[in-house]
Amino acid sequence: MSGTDSQPAGEQSGLSLGLDDLLGGLDPDDSRSPSKQIAAQLRSAILAGHLKPDTRLPSQQQLSKRYGVARETVKAALRQLAAEDLIIGRQGSRSVVRPRSSDEGRLPPLPSVSSKTFTGILEGLSEAHGAAVSVIRSTPDLRQAFDYATRLIAKLVEMTEAANDLRTETAIRVAEQGQGGNGTLPASENRQEG
Repeated sequence: MSGTDSQPAGEQSGLSLGLDDLLGGLDPDDSRSPSKQIAAQLRSAILAGHLKPDTRLPSQQQLSKRYGVARETVKAALRQLAAEDLIIGRQGSRSVVRPRSSDEGRLPPLPSVSSKTFTGILEGLSEAHGAAVSVIRSTPDLRQAFDYATRLIAKLVEMTEAANDLRTETAIRVAEQGQGGNGTLPASENRQEG
């Protein structure tokens, strides 16, 4: 049966299905915004199979109350999940986990990259960071230097959020491999890096 009103009430809400136990709270030390943290928790529950296709998510009001945030924050999280094709947002109704075939949204595994290659990539990032810091320190106009530093911080936060999301997805892949999954990243995560 689908996640419609024809299901018994206990099967309609993710909270009734133990979702409340699966979702953590908001981490005040997490650099990600509350909406990104909420989206990450729901994404993990969906990709790990804890929220099955056609399951209705808790209402915006329920999620807002659960996390202690404004409904607009919850809406932003749900919009992100809808953009990733993980849920279907319905006007005037609760969002539903999108039905998926086992292959949908999967890309073939990428070729393996050696540890040495990856270390080189990280060193390149460190060099770019060092060059940016050098430019900031050598900029005579302090307001311009402040602007550069602010832009550098914003980019580093963005990269940290993306890396944190990737780490979460990798943990899910590891769990899926233990359960017979193919361990590839969803296509939406691969597209996000571009």
